[in-house]
Amino acid sequence: MTITLLSLILLHLALPLPEEYAGTEIIIDNIDLSLGGNIKIQVFNELAVTSDRMVPILEKTIAANGDKSPITLAQLSTGKYMIAIMHDCNGNGKMDYSFFGVPKEGYAFSGQFSCGLKSAGPKFHMIKLNEGLQQVRMHLCY
Repeated sequence: MTITLLSLILLHLALPLPEEYAGTEIIIDNIDLSLGGNIKIQVFNELAVTSDRMVPILEKTIAANGDKSPITLAQLSTGKYMIAIMHDCNGNGKMDYSFFGVPKEGYAFSGQFSCGLKSAGPKFHMIKLNEGLQQVRMHLCY
């Protein structure tokens, strides 16, 4: 019995395609470990960034004591993501702000981000993760 070209095409269409994954390591510059607390990393996909309520698809919290770089994230499907980092110095699980709305704890975003400039919005912090291992360097602002 011979397999026809049509049979092969139908078989190929019926089988799921393998999902491509990005291995991601986060390298954080400028961590002030003397402050203690935790480093919290949140990853948001493109859908979360465009929604009214941003919910991370991945969260990772590590103690801020000793060398914490690089931090390996679970495998993510290839695509566009925003990565946010917070140095939760007092360990209360949230960003603390001054009376004037200025962050009191360290923070960083992927993509177009600078400590001296106001953020233009989440869509500017998106980065593309491709298949294979990638390193994302991020600088904490205090």
